[in-house]
Amino acid sequence: MKKILSVFICVNLWFLISVYLCFAEAKIESVSGEVTVNNAAAIVGQQLNLNDVIKTSAVSDSVIIINGHKVTVSEKTEVALNELADDTSLLKIWLGKIRAKVNKLKARQKFEIKTPSAIVAVRGTEFSIEITDSELTRLEVYEGVVSAKEEITGGEVVVNPGEFTTVKSGAPPKEPEKIGTEEKEEKGTEEKKEDFKSEAQREIFMEISRDAVKERAADEIKLAEYQNGKVLMDIFGKRVRLEEYVYRPPENKNQFKYVVLNERENRFDFGKILFTFNDVLPTNLNDATKNMFYKDGSSEPELYLTNLDSVMSNTYDKILEEASDGKMVADDSTSPTSWSLFFGNYKFYIGNADSTENSGKGKLMWQFIDNGDNIAKSDEFTFLPDDPVNISHTDPAVSTFNKMPDGNTTFHFAYRDEYKNENGDWVEKHNYIINDDGKVQTFSDIIDTADVSADKIKEKILTLNFENVYTSSMFSDKNSVDDGFGKRIDLIFSSKLLSDAGILQLPSSLK
Repeated sequence: MKKILSVFICVNLWFLISVYLCFAEAKIESVSGEVTVNNAAAIVGQQLNLNDVIKTSAVSDSVIIINGHKVTVSEKTEVALNELADDTSLLKIWLGKIRAKVNKLKARQKFEIKTPSAIVAVRGTEFSIEITDSELTRLEVYEGVVSAKEEITGGEVVVNPGEFTTVKSGAPPKEPEKIGTEEKEEKGTEEKKEDFKSEAQREIFMEISRDAVKERAADEIKLAEYQNGKVLMDIFGKRVRLEEYVYRPPENKNQFKYVVLNERENRFDFGKILFTFNDVLPTNLNDATKNMFYKDGSSEPELYLTNLDSVMSNTYDKILEEASDGKMVADDSTSPTSWSLFFGNYKFYIGNADSTENSGKGKLMWQFIDNGDNIAKSDEFTFLPDDPVNISHTDPAVSTFNKMPDGNTTFHFAYRDEYKNENGDWVEKHNYIINDDGKVQTFSDIIDTADVSADKIKEKILTLNFENVYTSSMFSDKNSVDDGFGKRIDLIFSSKLLSDAGILQLPSSLK
C-alpha cells in the first residue's frame, strides 16, 4: 500500500510539474549583440527559469517571451525573473530599459515589474520602463492603463496611454504628464534634440533583429503618412511580400523615415533611411522633398537635408551609410541658376549583428571628408585597410562603377570594390529595375515608341520596382537559409511610394 501511495504521489507530482512548465513559460526569442543569461551567452530559443538574470551589453538587445507576453530588453540593461507561474509574471530590473507588450490578463493573472523605486502593475497594455543611474524609474504608457506604486510611501498613480511618470525611492510618484512635455529644467531643448537624434540613429544602425524591426513597424505604420504593400517576384524567381511606409517621428519635427520590409519564404530583408532637415518640416511633406536634392533658380531652398542615415540588412549582415554636414551648393556662387545637395562627410560601413567596431556599426570601408570647398576631390576619399598605419588615399585595387553588364539598354547596373586590406575584402552591388513579375526592364519596355511623352514614361515607371542586391566577402547571413543564390542583402522597393513621398523625382517633361 505504501509503495502504491509513493508511486501515486510521484506520478501526480510529475503531472503538476509538467502542467506548471506548460503554462509558465519563459524563453529567449531573439538576441542581437552581446546578451547573457546568468553570465553565459544567451541562445535563441533558450528556456528561462526562475531567478535567471538577463544582461545586455552596449549596442545589444534581446526579446524574451514570458507566459506569452513580449518583453524587449534594451542595451545596458539587467533584468531577472523573480516569479514565474501560469498566473504570475514578475520581473525585476536594476538598471537600463525594457519595453513590454502584455496580453490582456484574466481575472487572477498578474504581470508586475519591480524596480529599485517602484512596483508597476498592468492588465494588458504596452509600456516601457527605464532606470537611471540614480535609480529613478521612468514609466511611459503607450496602450492600456498602468499603475505605479512607490513602496516606502505607498503612493500610487494610474498612468493612461500617452502619459509618463517618474518614481524616486522615498517619494510619491509624480503626477502623470503627457509624453514629450517634460519640465524644461530636466534638459535643454538642444540637448533633447541631440538625445532624439542619437536614439533615432541608434535605431537605424543597431536595431536589426527581425522581431524588433517588425514590432516597431507595426507601431509606426498606424501613423504612416504614405504606405504601400504588394506581392511580386524578384529577379531570382522568389515570391516577395513588399511593405513600405513613410513615417514622421513625433519627437523630432525635422525628420522623416522611409522603411521597406521584404519577406520571402526563407529570409527577411529590410531597409531604413532617416532624413534630417535643417528646420521643421511642413504639413505637406512634398513641399520639403521636392527640392531636397536639386532646385532650379537663383534662391537657395529654405529646407534642405543636413543628415542622411541608412541601413540595409538581412537581419544579420548590414550595409550602413552615414552622411552629414549637408548643404545646398550653387552651380555658380556669384550668379546661381541651380542648387544641388552636397554632404561634407560620408561614411560607408559593412557590419553584422555581432559587430563591435565603430560602436557596433561594423567596419568602416571608406569615407569622404570635404576640405570646405564643397567639391569632391579624389584626395578627400579615404579607404581604410585593417592596418590603420597604412591608410591610403589611393583607390581600391579594383573599382568598377556604373556598368551595365547586360548591355547598355538593360536596367541592370553593377559595381564592385576590392579593398587593399590583408583579407582582400570586397563588396559588390547590383541594381535592377524590374516589373512585378521579376523581369529586368529595358528601354523598350519603358518607352513606348508610339507615345514618348514624359507623362507616358512616368506612368510606366510608377508601376515598376527597384531591386538592390549586395554581396560581400564579409557577409555571413546567419539568419537566412541559403537558397542557392549566395549570401546577400536583397531588397526591393516600389517607385510609386518613393514618388508619392517625393523621394523619387520623376521628370515632368523631356526637355
